[in-house]
Amino acid sequence: MKIIRERNEVLKRLEEAGAAGIPILCPNAETPDEMEGVLLGAQRHAEGREWPRVVVGTGVTASYPDHPQLGRLAMGDGRDAGGLDHAARTWMGWLEVYSDRAGFFDRVEVIPFLDHGWAPLAADFELMNASWFQEAMGIIMFDASLYDFDENARLTKEYVLSAGGKVVVEACPDKVFERAEIKRKSLGEADLLSDPRRVGQFVERTGVDLVVPNLGTEHRTASDVPLDYRRDIAREISKLVGPIQALHGTSSLGDRLETVGSDGVCKVNFYTAMARSASMQVKAAWDQVPAGQPLPISLACGSSVHASRRGIFAAKTQSMLELLGATR
Repeated sequence: MKIIRERNEVLKRLEEAGAAGIPILCPNAETPDEMEGVLLGAQRHAEGREWPRVVVGTGVTASYPDHPQLGRLAMGDGRDAGGLDHAARTWMGWLEVYSDRAGFFDRVEVIPFLDHGWAPLAADFELMNASWFQEAMGIIMFDASLYDFDENARLTKEYVLSAGGKVVVEACPDKVFERAEIKRKSLGEADLLSDPRRVGQFVERTGVDLVVPNLGTEHRTASDVPLDYRRDIAREISKLVGPIQALHGTSSLGDRLETVGSDGVCKVNFYTAMARSASMQVKAAWDQVPAGQPLPISLACGSSVHASRRGIFAAKTQSMLELLGATR
C-alpha cells in the first residue's frame, strides 16, 4: 500500500478522477477495524477489475461537533490541543503500519485526509496549522461554515495562504445555520442549497482546491423533508469552477451515485451508512444469544467485533467503488 500525501501527487489523482468522471471514494475510518475494511474493500475491487491500482481516501474528523472522532480517541479532553495531537499521531501510526506490510493491499493508494477541521475550535485550528500534520495529510478540510460568507471566505483564504503550499485544502462555501436561526428566519431547505455563483465567488476569493457545496443530500440537512440530490446545481457549479466538488452526505443516493462523477464531483465522502451497518451486524450476532445468558467469549471478544466490523466496511467500500466505477 502506498500513502499519497504530497500535494502535487494528490492534485494529480483528483484531476484524473475529475477528467474520468469517476470520483475518489473517501470513507472515514476512525479505528483500525474500519481502516482495514476500507483498504481490504479497495484491494478486492482492484483485483476483481484486474487494475494495478485503485485510489481511495481514508479520513477522520477532529473535534467536529457532530462527530468528534479524534476527540473521542484522545486521552483526556478531546478538545485539548495536546490530546488531539496525540490522537492524530496515533491514527496516522495505524495507517503507516499497513503501508509497511509488503504485499498487503499492494494495489491500493490511499490519501489521508482531515474531514471537517472545525475552524471555530482552537484545538482543531492548532492541529490544522501544525507543520507535521499538514505534511502527513493529503487533504485538509478547513471548515469555517459556522460564519457568514465573507468571514468564511476571509478565514479560508488565510488558511490557503499559510498551508496551501503543503496540502490540498477543501472548504465549505455556505453558512450552516443553527436550527434556531433557521426557524427564526423561516428558512426552508431550498434557501440553504448552494448558489452556484456564490460557490464560484468563494473559490475565486479563497483559492481552495476542493469545495463542498450543499446539493440537497443529508450533509447537514436542516429539515425533515425528503432528500433530493440536485445534480443541476452540481453541474452549474462545475461549469464555473471545474470538477473540484467534494460530495458529502452520500448515504441517501443509492444507485444514483453512478452519475455524480459526470456532474463535476471528484471526491465522495462516506461514513454513516457503513458505521451503522457494522454496528447492526454486531448487534444481530449478539441478539441470537438467548435472554439471560452471557455472551459467549467468541462473540464478546474484541477480535470478533473487529472482524465483523472490518467485513462490513470492506463490503461497503467495494460496493461503493463498483457504483462509482460503473461507467468506466
